[in-house]
Amino acid sequence: MSLKSDLIQRVARKNPSLGEAVVSQIVGIFFSSIVGCVSSGCRVELRGFGAFSTRHYVLKNHSLNSRLPKPTYKRVYFRPSEKLVKAVDSR
Repeated sequence: MSLKSDLIQRVARKNPSLGEAVVSQIVGIFFSSIVGCVSSGCRVELRGFGAFSTRHYVLKNHSLNSRLPKPTYKRVYFRPSEKLVKAVDSR
């Protein structure tokens, strides 16, 4: 498992001129930008990695084959790129 702090340390090691504090701010801004866009309904595509979007769902009673009177809800959906899928499959 890899954590956000692990990502920050790796990027800081590869870019020693930036420093860990600056890299931490950059990573924080990056993730908050993705969250802001996806939560407002936009699709965020990172070429070679994947795309984040939202999907709407309706609650259903499958035994009666009817919708429940509750409103629809949204969930975050991630679709990996072909490059990411191939990289994972090759391991």
